[in-house]
Order: sequence, then structure tokens, then C-alpha cells
Amino acid sequence: MTWSFAQRAQIFRLAEAGGLTRAQLARAAACSPLQPAPGEWRQMLDRLLAFGAALLLGAGVVFFFAWNWDALHRFAKFGLAAAALLACGLTALWVAPRGIAFRAALFGACIATGALLALIGQTYQTGADVWELFAAWAALMLPFALLSRSAASWTLWLAVANMALLRALSQTGLMGAWAYIDGLLGLNSLLLVAGLNLAVLLAFECLSRWLLADAQRWMARLAALGVVAPLCAAAVLGWFEDDFRSGLMAFALAALAGGAVYGLWRRDVAILALLVYAAIAVLTAGLLHLLDDFDFLALNVLGLFVILASGAAGWGLMRLHREDGDGGGGA
Repeated sequence: MTWSFAQRAQIFRLAEAGGLTRAQLARAAACSPLQPAPGEWRQMLDRLLAFGAALLLGAGVVFFFAWNWDALHRFAKFGLAAAALLACGLTALWVAPRGIAFRAALFGACIATGALLALIGQTYQTGADVWELFAAWAALMLPFALLSRSAASWTLWLAVANMALLRALSQTGLMGAWAYIDGLLGLNSLLLVAGLNLAVLLAFECLSRWLLADAQRWMARLAALGVVAPLCAAAVLGWFEDDFRSGLMAFALAALAGGAVYGLWRRDVAILALLVYAAIAVLTAGLLHLLDDFDFLALNVLGLFVILASGAAGWGLMRLHREDGDGGGGA
């Protein structure tokens, strides 16, 4: 037999926590080496270099246009951008399906699609808003992400989809009505961003075996960050602004539901940590609101609360992490 990477990680964590004796660890090593095999190192390097090359080539195309914009005829620009997209597509057709090169080529196609759309919009001045560019980019690269089933392509898609939504909200006036500082969103905007990422989170929780080639939790955790961060911001503002009061309720419901799901049904310590520390931030803001006068005593009370709450949260999360062995990373 051969230990997988997750199994090796679980064995070492159990040994560090005292769950395995030296004799048991030696028996595990006798069954199969605990060190990564040369083939595993090569696979890791192949993946790193393939996706790094796709990212650098895509960035190179974008910067080439930016530097030589005035010197190139518009048909030369379109030809180069289309050639980059075509090369990525042909590479994906030529290599073995579902392999590292296949996924890297489709990741490059995702980047080239955005470059081609930006080139069309800049050349012909179509009058489309920026959010329409991002929305079209997200829609056109969705088939590539579905085919590649790679976390890199899905991460780019999620970032572009969020940018499209944020820019659309800025155009409709939902953003900026409560813009106290640059980048601060209104309650409706925060809830819509959280809703988009919640839909993505549910998709990766329910359909991960069809959306990702490898069993991993990174996309679910990234989508969870997109849910918790705007809800946390809305809840913090809810202590100080009447129009954000419902943000407190939305965050409380999300924290309770997330704690039940990721604490009982599908243990994921990373998402639990995100929820717990976001709750600490919200409670700290509430305590600051109750103290009213921000004097030396209030500062010490706040500091003591943050230290005690963070310490207790860290202790509890570490216990869960050790109980799970692999940190709740299973799909």
C-alpha cells in the first residue's frame, strides 16, 4: 500500500499530539514510506510550473498590449489575442484530458478570454460599463472552468464574478448611499455579495466531485470567506447605524447555521475558525458601542475581551483540529 498525502499528514499530526507511539509510527512507516516519493514531487512541480506558466503567459499577453498599444494595428492586436486563446484551446485538445497540462491550458484560456474582451471594449469603445465586461468574462470562461475542474480556474471565475457584481452595484446606486469610507458598501450590496458567494459555496459543497478534479476544500473555504466577510462588515456597522440593524440578524443566522453545518455535519475547522473570529470582531464592536466613552478603562476592557475570546477560540479550534487529524480537509 502507499500512503496518500492526507494520510501522511494525519499520521504525523496524530504522532505530534501523542495519539501514536513510536512503535505504531514505525509500523506505519514499515507499511509504506512516510516521505513523499520522487513521483509525487514531480507531480507537484509539474502542477506548479504548468499553472505558473499559464499565468505568466496570460499576464505577458496583457502587458504586451499595454506597452505596444499605439504601435500595433487593431487587427494585429485582435490576431495576437485570438492566437493566444486558440493556442490554449488547441493545447487542451492535444494533451490528455483531465491532466495537469489540460487544466493549465484551460486556465490560460480563461485569462486570454478576459484579455480579448478588454481589447474589444478598448478598441471599439462599445460604451459598455466595466461590470458588463466582467460579467461577460465570467460567463465566457465558465465552460472552461467546468471542463478543467481546476481550483485555479474556479478561483479566477469567482473573483471575476464578484468584481462584476460589485461594479454593477456601484452603477445601480445601491453602493455608495452609505459610503462612509472608500470601498464601504451599503447593506443591500453586502447582502447581495454574500448571497452570490453563498450560492457558490452550496454548489461546491453539493457538486464538488463534478466541479473539481481533486478532492479538496479550498474553493468551499474561499466562497465561505466571501459570505462571512460582507456579513461581518454589515453586523459591525449594525451596532452603530440603524439602517444596518438587519445585518446583525443576518450575521447571527449565518454564524449559527454555519456553526451547525461545519461543526456537526461536515467538520471543517478552517471555516469554523472564520466564523468564530468574525463573531469575535462583531462582539468587540458591540462591546465598544456599549462602553460609549472610549477612555483608558474602555480600551483595556476591549483588549482583555479580545485576548480572552481569541485565546479560548484558538484553544477550542486546536482541539478540533487534533481530533480530526487532517484538519477537516476531507470532501
